[in-house]
Amino acid sequence: MEIKFIHCRFQLRKRLLIIFMKTFIFLLSVAVFGFNTSNGFSQERIEIKKDKKVTVYQAFKTITKESGFSFIYPDGLFKNAPKVELKKGIIEVETLLDNILSGSNVDFKLTENKSIIISPSISPKSKASKLVKQQKFEVSGVVSDENGQPLPGANILEKGTSNGTQTDFDGNFTLEVNNENAVLVVSYLGFLTQEIQVNSQNRIKVILQEDSAKLDEVIVIGYGTAKRSDLTGAVTRLDAAKYESQSATNVVELLNGTVAGFNSTQGATAAGGGSLEIRGANSLTATTTPLIVLDGVIYRGALSDINPNDLASVDVLKDASSVAVYGAQGANGVVILTTKKGTDKIKVNLALETGVSTIANHIRPFDAEGYLDFRRDHSVLVDPGAGEGFYDNPNDLPAGVTLDQWRGYNNNSNADDTLEWLNRLNFFDTEIENFVNGRTTNWYDKVTQSGIRQSADINVSGKKDKTSFFLSFGYTDNKGVIVGDEFRAYRTRVNIETEINDWFSFGVNTQFSSQDFSAVPAGFDFLNRSRSVFRQSPYGTDIDENGDFVLIPHDYQPAQNPLANHYAKQEEDIRNALFGVLYANIKLPYGFNLRVSYQNRFDFDRNYQFFPSSTRTQGVGLGSRADFHQHEWMVDNILSWKKEFGDHTFDATFLWNVEELSSRRSFQQASDFAPNENLGFNGLQLGNPEFRVIDNNDETRRGDALMARVNYRFKDKYLLTASVRRDGFSAFGERNPRATFPAAALGWVISNESFFPKGDFVNNLKLRFSWGKNGNRSIGNYAALSRLNSNQYLTEDGVAQGVIFGGTLANPNLRWEQTEAFNLGLDFGLLSNRINGTVELYKANTRDLLVNRGLPAISGFTNVNTNIGEVQNKGIEVSINSVNINKPNFKWSSGVVFSLNRNEIVDLFNDTETVTINGEEVTRPVNDVQNGWFVGQDIDVIWEYNITGVWQQGEEAEAARFGQFPGDYKAEDVNGDDQFTQLEDKQFIGYTTPRWRLGLRNDFTFLKNFNLSTFLRGEFGHKGNLNQLTHPQTNLYDRINTYNIPYWTAENPSNEYGSLLQNDQAFETGLDVFRDRSYLRIQDVTLSYNLPKTVLDKVKFDSASMYVSVRNLYTFTKWEGLDPESNNAPLPRIFSLGFRFSL
Repeated sequence: MEIKFIHCRFQLRKRLLIIFMKTFIFLLSVAVFGFNTSNGFSQERIEIKKDKKVTVYQAFKTITKESGFSFIYPDGLFKNAPKVELKKGIIEVETLLDNILSGSNVDFKLTENKSIIISPSISPKSKASKLVKQQKFEVSGVVSDENGQPLPGANILEKGTSNGTQTDFDGNFTLEVNNENAVLVVSYLGFLTQEIQVNSQNRIKVILQEDSAKLDEVIVIGYGTAKRSDLTGAVTRLDAAKYESQSATNVVELLNGTVAGFNSTQGATAAGGGSLEIRGANSLTATTTPLIVLDGVIYRGALSDINPNDLASVDVLKDASSVAVYGAQGANGVVILTTKKGTDKIKVNLALETGVSTIANHIRPFDAEGYLDFRRDHSVLVDPGAGEGFYDNPNDLPAGVTLDQWRGYNNNSNADDTLEWLNRLNFFDTEIENFVNGRTTNWYDKVTQSGIRQSADINVSGKKDKTSFFLSFGYTDNKGVIVGDEFRAYRTRVNIETEINDWFSFGVNTQFSSQDFSAVPAGFDFLNRSRSVFRQSPYGTDIDENGDFVLIPHDYQPAQNPLANHYAKQEEDIRNALFGVLYANIKLPYGFNLRVSYQNRFDFDRNYQFFPSSTRTQGVGLGSRADFHQHEWMVDNILSWKKEFGDHTFDATFLWNVEELSSRRSFQQASDFAPNENLGFNGLQLGNPEFRVIDNNDETRRGDALMARVNYRFKDKYLLTASVRRDGFSAFGERNPRATFPAAALGWVISNESFFPKGDFVNNLKLRFSWGKNGNRSIGNYAALSRLNSNQYLTEDGVAQGVIFGGTLANPNLRWEQTEAFNLGLDFGLLSNRINGTVELYKANTRDLLVNRGLPAISGFTNVNTNIGEVQNKGIEVSINSVNINKPNFKWSSGVVFSLNRNEIVDLFNDTETVTINGEEVTRPVNDVQNGWFVGQDIDVIWEYNITGVWQQGEEAEAARFGQFPGDYKAEDVNGDDQFTQLEDKQFIGYTTPRWRLGLRNDFTFLKNFNLSTFLRGEFGHKGNLNQLTHPQTNLYDRINTYNIPYWTAENPSNEYGSLLQNDQAFETGLDVFRDRSYLRIQDVTLSYNLPKTVLDKVKFDSASMYVSVRNLYTFTKWEGLDPESNNAPLPRIFSLGFRFSL
């Protein structure tokens, strides 16, 4: 199958076509054999649980809750209406409405979409006179949002009458009004209501504006939902539809920089992804990744298994009160992902995207000319006593140096001047041969590429009768910026929910993914040891005359061919995952609701590798097979109850949870195959028995929990949330298998108070405060138990013997990390809610940190898992959204997020030590110097020598005091003893994580159908180790290439860059050079075009759009490495072209 669009080709493979056809047949079957609909107003009945006297508004709520009917009526119509009596029993809705409205002078009318329109009655006399005097007038039109998307189900009501209708799926309506001067009242959930004067117009176009105060009113919280106005915690929502035109392979890419306090980094590979963290690191060694909740249940699978196009919304829970319902799993915050569901009529959506990725910032190795200069300058430093120009090209000698003088430096000069010169530079034979023959290799260009990206997504959704469904299939095929970096994934989802009757419904949410990581990328990063592109001589050889790759391109073994594994290594890395949730909702008497869910997750991973002998300096092949299977199941029993008693509203939730996870891992390895290695990893049994390795690891863990939470609201002004959770986990010590995690929060809607001034400036003001305790259980499944290690050896007789020795010491007292946190928040809306936002202040202390500590050998064990110390995080977060310009042909809205976090190690070992510093005895807390942990400092603090510049010529005597020379980095000698020792001279010189973060989004709509979105992201105040600036003191350093970064020479001195021969021995434990990693990045720019309605009608589409987008367009930074965010990996700049269709 081939799909073509402008200047692009989207080639889907045969396998994709087969899966696509199977999926389409299945979806077609669902559409054809769907359930019939039947809505009879007169036959609709509801059950009144008990006799009660309520207001008309409360009666409407009861009908809506029990039957699904919605009501439309003028504001204040029943303000002074008397209370009505509801009698216990089953009653028809129409009869009940007659009873409720019998005392009111109103009329009601049912629309096709189960909306009941109520309006004041017109007396027969008045009605007759109007019919005589006025002639009916028909008006039609379309209702859409600010982006031109039609709004199905919008309510159209002729003002002052019960005459009304609703828009169809395309946003169209037709209504016969009493006269040409009638006024239409147009309303839609989440949008501002508008009144439109007909003014004899037969056709009207209505554009509704989003009501920022109502939009996304229902927020997903732990084990339930809540209205935004009722929230007491720090929760941020993202509407996934807003990012549909942004190229994303992984869910993480939607979140980069968009939520205050949510820290994530971009992945640099074809698979995308990145790290996640909320409000800083609150543990020394345990994971700080937030908990993921998918469609209401805990999800511990890979985020890459989730198709970003399946998401409807993302809710980020940040404070202790919001996440306390997850107890031992919520200390790092919670990210709730909600996937799409079926609504209204059957819809088919197709999204196609193609693009290209290039390296955003190039840092290259020295080219051929630069490499010669590098070798020369390094040789001069190693051998400063050689004559002037000794290492220079004989064809380009310094002034005053003749060729005879140059040759005379060596009594046995080669007859060939070029060969003599290259020998002086210690060139290897292959380098000499290639130089003489004018051959060079551009390794950087060989290893990097422009990677093609393509994806296709199709989904079908809808609702028939009481059954809704959403089915999707997605295919992704990405190539990265490094040759051989490839990612391929198939991801599918099925969401189905059906109501059996008015008290029982059930559903299933299932996803399956298959990801292929089998491609073998070339070596790139300098830290990739011998196979880095930065180590390669431009005079090396990649492919020999026989067409075979050369393992050692320039005869120096520490610099091996970066493409060797890409050329010859065999790898099969397939990761399959299935996640399914089966759930049922049961309505119980007295307003209770029971939800029971059972979720299963299966992971099936295999990683088979084979390194042929041609890729290994040992000369023998090496193969391995790793199989990993994991099964996790979990049961959630959630009992909820919501009740209103006058001005009091209670919403209670109770949970009982049980879970189990088991994993099985098998590993085999062999080498030195006989009779040959042709079978690769399929023939490990042919390896030499002496070198075979077999390793198995099977683990199981279990957990359970009880939780209770109550939300209370009084007069829509005073809010209270209280919860408690009791967790049990098998990994902790036998004396501490359980822990309790309480939380409480208060909210005060100040703007609803009678004393609050009413006006257009401040429309909404709410103050929130929360407190809570959470836990962290991210440790090994057997961390509290004693574990033994084993090894085998051969006796002198060749008999294999086994030995068992101590590993981890048991700790029956091992207990949970606990984080106690406070949060103070303020929500505000200004200028008719054109400006709205939140401000959050927080402080969190984590105690009983989980740490693996080393033990002395005399103990018989190597380490023990224990609890020590305390870490504190505190910070501020600000989020502001604004509608700057709102004109018919031009709209501009903005959003800004700002956050800063300060981290501190409050305590480590609860112990002190007395030391002598500068001649004085000082008592201080015991620090962990080896790990770089210091009491009173951030976890990420940089403890290093403070570099003040570079020694220059003329400073030889002063440099000699430290055993240094011009060109070496100079540092601050704190105690003035003319030597650099770590305990006396190292200082706290900065931090490795940003001190504050900023995100700025701007959205523009112009010329009706065009949308432009830009997003700027910045991280500031942190430093990074730029190890490329330190050059080791060895005469072998120049045998490999390095980064093309400036360096000090006598002819070109610098106070920022050291020489090529650094004296590391002057600094105890060596020296690292840190530089500013602050940056401001134009991260996302997207331009989209929505086809107008006139065109859509001709092609029979509901909607169609195309877009172009760029990610990582430009970065403003002083960082001299590849990228300040990805550090030693080349961050891609991604250009995308996409099309979306809906029918």
